[in-house]
Amino acid sequence: MKLIPNISAPIFTSSAFIIGLILCDDLTPAEQNSLGNWFMMIGQVLCTNSAQQQLLNNRKGTSNSYNSHIINDNNLKQSAENIKKEVNNIFKNYK
Repeated sequence: MKLIPNISAPIFTSSAFIIGLILCDDLTPAEQNSLGNWFMMIGQVLCTNSAQQQLLNNRKGTSNSYNSHIINDNNLKQSAENIKKEVNNIFKNYK
């Protein structure tokens, strides 16, 4: 599955920050807490799964490595706008 785009780590991290800020504006503190805990649970599942897979790959002498590609400022701005639109579309039905 190619869900994660090939962008640099700082840009990828910044996109999470942007989404977090967008969500803060539209959610109550209780909703933020609930959704934040849900996202953390997803993160823990992903971390646990990937850590085990890395351990097994290391024991077999294989690894998974991916190259990051840096994108230009216009692509970053467009990506941020697309993310904002998608998040707004997701949450506009819950107001």
